[in-house]
Amino acid sequence: MRWYGDNSEASGIWKAEIPDLVLFGGILIETEAAHILEQRICDAKRRYSKLGRWPMKWNFNDLKGLFEKRNRAELFQSIQQDSKKWRSEIVVASLDVDYRIVVACVKHHSVRRHIIKTTREPVVRFAFSNALMRVGFAVKNNEQPGCEVVLDWPDGGKCAPYIEEYRSAFWHGHCHHSPTVPYRCGALKDLNFGGYPLFTRMEECPLLQFSDLILGAVREFVAFALGQKTEDAFGVTVTKLLIPKFVGYPKRIIGRGISVAPTNSEFAHALFRAMAKLRDGKEGGGESQNSTGSRV
Repeated sequence: MRWYGDNSEASGIWKAEIPDLVLFGGILIETEAAHILEQRICDAKRRYSKLGRWPMKWNFNDLKGLFEKRNRAELFQSIQQDSKKWRSEIVVASLDVDYRIVVACVKHHSVRRHIIKTTREPVVRFAFSNALMRVGFAVKNNEQPGCEVVLDWPDGGKCAPYIEEYRSAFWHGHCHHSPTVPYRCGALKDLNFGGYPLFTRMEECPLLQFSDLILGAVREFVAFALGQKTEDAFGVTVTKLLIPKFVGYPKRIIGRGISVAPTNSEFAHALFRAMAKLRDGKEGGGESQNSTGSRV
């Protein structure tokens, strides 16, 4: 089993000077299912280009420079104009494949640009640790525990924060910078996790690309929860399709499939209400509000 993790940012409703929400997460999938999903992704891509391995992201414009660098500017334009279509097709093609989704969503404590910028690394690390702990719980509940963690190559090649956090979780079962905060799933070594995280470039790995699609949809779900998007927005409709794939489905998605910090906040409760509305067509439809915490 592998967990393919990526990170993203978003802006909340608190008038922050720069994006103040961090998301970290992706899909947890067994090896056989991973082969099936990767083939489905490649098959869908071939309907838009003979190159079934072209890179994709939720925000496809982020890849414009990469396509131009590879002398594929015309291919970029043709794929971009069908972006909603192929994103939807790939998600729909994935739905009968066995995988689960784990995402952490963390709100910065400040709205000031300089504070958000200087605390970005520890906040991303915190989001990674929240998501990793949830993956640990999911793996622990498997009949045959075991997992490798595959991460997108970090900005600037700064792997150390992830390696340090993973090493602490693996050997000691607690957070690197907060040793008093345990991984309640236990030390990752006892769950047969790999001894270290693996890093690769997203544009070379279809399953990391798929995790990016999921994060993009979840980012729009968060915007919906905060009143920034309507229920018929593209990413919200994609999230609705993916609801059965989240860890914790059906009643404990917020807290298990989507770990939220700060806990027991209006932000966490907004996500709870929005998820219940998407799942049941009404707010508060049965999901346990005690499950909004990121450390329980």
